[in-house]
Amino acid sequence: MQHEGTTRPVPTEGRHLAGDRRYLVKPLHKALRVLRIVCESTSQLTLRDVAEIAELPKTTVYRYLHTLTVLEMVDYNPVTETFSAGSGLWWLMQSADPYSRIRHVSAAERRKLRETFNETVNLGVLTGGEVIYLEIVESDRSLRMQAAPGTRDQIHSTALGKALLAFRPRSQWDILLPERLVRKTHNTLVERVDLHAELERVRQIGFAVERGENEDGATCVAAPILDANNVSLAAISISAPDSRMSQQLVAKISASLVEACSRIEQQYNRAL
Repeated sequence: MQHEGTTRPVPTEGRHLAGDRRYLVKPLHKALRVLRIVCESTSQLTLRDVAEIAELPKTTVYRYLHTLTVLEMVDYNPVTETFSAGSGLWWLMQSADPYSRIRHVSAAERRKLRETFNETVNLGVLTGGEVIYLEIVESDRSLRMQAAPGTRDQIHSTALGKALLAFRPRSQWDILLPERLVRKTHNTLVERVDLHAELERVRQIGFAVERGENEDGATCVAAPILDANNVSLAAISISAPDSRMSQQLVAKISASLVEACSRIEQQYNRAL
């Protein structure tokens, strides 16, 4: 996360698909790359623009864009001859977002945490062996932690990642971690024995603290949101510059996070 190895094949379908390019469907990969280029652009793009960015022939890109337009994933403006994200993407998100309930159920508690501490509040989940930030509510301070929803980060170097992984079965720990733990800063835990000990500690106390392990000068505290089987669904963290994160404040934040996540769990699991 902003101021926030190689992986081996493992016996799980998700990691297998993510890591083995032998099964890559190249036309689909290219088409989705074209869609991503259109969606990530801050302005509407011409066919030529998309082809240049994608480094693909214009005829190929035209076919992809035409198909995506038919599916309403992309909108075409015949006046300007430009492409932009289509309404079909919004409908797809509404129907397919696997995290919509946890976003909704946790929203009020996340707002309260932001109001109480005026520091950046993050909601994250584990996916594909990484942490992905689903929602971020930034502090209004001039010096604050910043990132964008959709940002991915390492499990082992983040408080979110450690809070999430600690409350997964121990048999999954090494499966979800990369073969080599990348050193992000001089504080990053890169030895498995040290990380396992830290995860055991997180299980005992119910929250994770990361001081400058993912980024120098940043501190983050995170607590998990557990399902009815006490397995992590998501986690909430509060991040701030290390200069503001005294031991006393970390203690207050960790207690508030644990209480907030407990309330979210009760509401989430009661609604099932």
